[in-house]
Amino acid sequence: MPYLLKIADDEVTRTSIALEPFNQSRKDKALYFTVKLNRTEPVNVATLEFEQENYDSEVVVEGSNNQQEWFKLHTGRIISIANAPVNYRYNHVHFPNTDFTFLRFTIAKGAALKLNEVKFYQTTTTKGTFTEVVNTLRSKTIDKQSEFHLTFDTPVLLSRLSIEPAPTQQFYRSVQIDWLADSITSEKGVHYNYQTLYRGVISSFQQDTIQFIPQVVHKIRITIYNQDNPPIQLAKVTGWTPQVRLVTRLQPGAYTLRYGAANVFHPHYDIDHFIKDIPETVPELQLSSELKPQQNTVAAPNPWFKNKIWMWGAIGIIVAILGFFTMRLMREQ
Repeated sequence: MPYLLKIADDEVTRTSIALEPFNQSRKDKALYFTVKLNRTEPVNVATLEFEQENYDSEVVVEGSNNQQEWFKLHTGRIISIANAPVNYRYNHVHFPNTDFTFLRFTIAKGAALKLNEVKFYQTTTTKGTFTEVVNTLRSKTIDKQSEFHLTFDTPVLLSRLSIEPAPTQQFYRSVQIDWLADSITSEKGVHYNYQTLYRGVISSFQQDTIQFIPQVVHKIRITIYNQDNPPIQLAKVTGWTPQVRLVTRLQPGAYTLRYGAANVFHPHYDIDHFIKDIPETVPELQLSSELKPQQNTVAAPNPWFKNKIWMWGAIGIIVAILGFFTMRLMREQ
């Protein structure tokens, strides 16, 4: 029966909104500019581009209907580091949807910045359904890099990791996340084959929940590159598995759902091309308790040559035959 597996991960859509800043001004080191909103196109994200490559500033977003009385909507931090080998930028400002006619941005606390460009977006996130996965964590630090190994009790479908550092740490580090795909045992020992899930950075500037393409994993390796800095201490690493739904169209009747077959590839059905036609709400079937198939064991035949009685009997017959022919030859001589 054709079916579709739907993974309840986060779904994010982003639409670009054309808005032109005006009233750009400066007071001391603070930079100000204003935009007029289009009531038919809400905005909740701004991306700021500056002439300077290195900065650490605070952004305040305010709303107003008359440009006289302003109300604070959001206060955030933007940072850019462009000093080799570090190359990191966080210049996105998220704020709530609003009914105000005007938005004013104030960039302060830090060096005076020159605005090159600002882009506006409307992002909509459909939250997925996730379950925390229990894991064991062990760590080691070798040659300026820290490795954190996560082991799950059973293979799980993983799509995000929440990395919680120990408090009172300020850091910016490159990170790589790999999953154990295979292992080979040879005379030199066990060789582990890892494949990469994610490459990027983690920092104390923002909460780090790392998302990646869902993958069935049993063991995860997180590598943090410390360079000349003290190793980062992690308080907790949490793995999250998204809910998986099997969607199909059935006629009335009883059905059996089987799984666990070895060397079976994912099938390709026409239903993959009609995902948008599937209703959001469909009837949910209840499964019975799991039924494990009976293993029909057939007794392996016991070869006669493995039976000691038959072996000794055969040897005795051979000895008797050899003795008979030996005596016969002796008589003929």
